Amino acid sequence: MKPFLKLFSFVSLSLVFAAAGALAAEGPKWELLGRQRVSLERERDRIDVSRREGKFKQLQVRVEGAPVEINNMRVTFGNDETFSPNLRHRFDENSKTRVIDLPGERRTIKSIDFNYQSTSRREGNATVEVYGR
Repeated sequence: MKPFLKLFSFVSLSLVFAAAGALAAEGPKWELLGRQRVSLERERDRIDVSRREGKFKQLQVRVEGAPVEINNMRVTFGNDETFSPNLRHRFDENSKTRVIDLPGERRTIKSIDFNYQSTSRREGNATVEVYGR
């Protein structure tokens, strides 16, 4: 093999391994557990997750469309235990939370309840999405 081809093969293989390592370091892919549209009339909503297969260790909340103020979030697990992360925060349009670590081992999630309000007075509603991994 010519020296140039050896170098090209080595560099190509190195890039493939580097990309694979970066993906592995990122962890499992985020899975959409559910979404809910936030209206000006409601302050509470529930995302039913029990139809999903799988167990989760982390959550992330993403807000699309308009700003939302989330006052409380309660996660109900498959065994009916609950967890309320400290999430009181005003989210700008198209923003997301930090990664929320769930207590204990990976677990099934039955539902996620929100107490929130839309902070936008313009037309259109925000959408709150919850992802798990």
